[in-house]
Amino acid sequence: MTVTDLAPLRHPGPAPAARLASVPTGSLVHRASLPAGERLVDAIDAELARLGLDSAQVELLAGPLARVSYCFPALCDDGLRAAWYSETHEAAGPAHVLGGSATVGRRDGERFVHCHAVWHDALGAVHGGHLWPETVVGATPLEVVVHALDAVALTSGTDDETLMPVFTPWPVAPGEVRGDRRAVMTRVRPGLEVHEAVRRVMADAGFARASVRGSLGSIVGATLERPGAPLRVPGPATEVTVTGHGVLGDGRLDDVDLVAHVIDRHATVHSGRLAPTGNLVAITMELLVEELG
Repeated sequence: MTVTDLAPLRHPGPAPAARLASVPTGSLVHRASLPAGERLVDAIDAELARLGLDSAQVELLAGPLARVSYCFPALCDDGLRAAWYSETHEAAGPAHVLGGSATVGRRDGERFVHCHAVWHDALGAVHGGHLWPETVVGATPLEVVVHALDAVALTSGTDDETLMPVFTPWPVAPGEVRGDRRAVMTRVRPGLEVHEAVRRVMADAGFARASVRGSLGSIVGATLERPGAPLRVPGPATEVTVTGHGVLGDGRLDDVDLVAHVIDRHATVHSGRLAPTGNLVAITMELLVEELG
């Protein structure tokens, strides 16, 4: 197991004792092609409306983006928060998505999407970051997998602990049970290892085997597995989109394989398997765990 000397970020507000906010739900898994020329947020909103559900985690698989408006992690110059956002950047378009994740819910009653993605730009360079609402699907459809949640309302608001906008899952009574598999939607608060969060969610839900899908957030400074020695990605915060699986036995993870794209504060993209330790949540992790088998 990798040994880490990383420490959790120090946030300005009070830290709740419970570090996981989890809601059991059904997950309706649906492959979709988001239409060309639409804003990404509007295309996802229309897809959820067709499914008759309002909150989801979405996996971005492949396809073009005509416009990519984005930022990446940055230091907080005024010292009020542990980390902040860079200025807004525009990718050289058209770009082609290599992978990504989105949390889809509401903020102040309006549709809101938190999305991290990695792409090739028109010059062939690999970039990644936090996508802003101005991002637009390209000349052909964007392929995605929607994990629509039938018993969860995802609501974005300013977090008292970090003073940052975060999504929190809230239980709602489904008008109709739509999900085709059992799942748990979790907000992971700062300071918890990503692997440990998956283990706790699986154990609490009684999942022997599970997959992690459409999940994203930020980690203090990523640790990726590499032959010989792990790769340490600098913090204080790195954006991450992660997928994978876990197998649980006797209350512990017998096997876990989490693969991530990580974007650091220098806008560099790193990809690979997350090491078992050294991946502490920085601001938040929006974690969807779905039962397998």
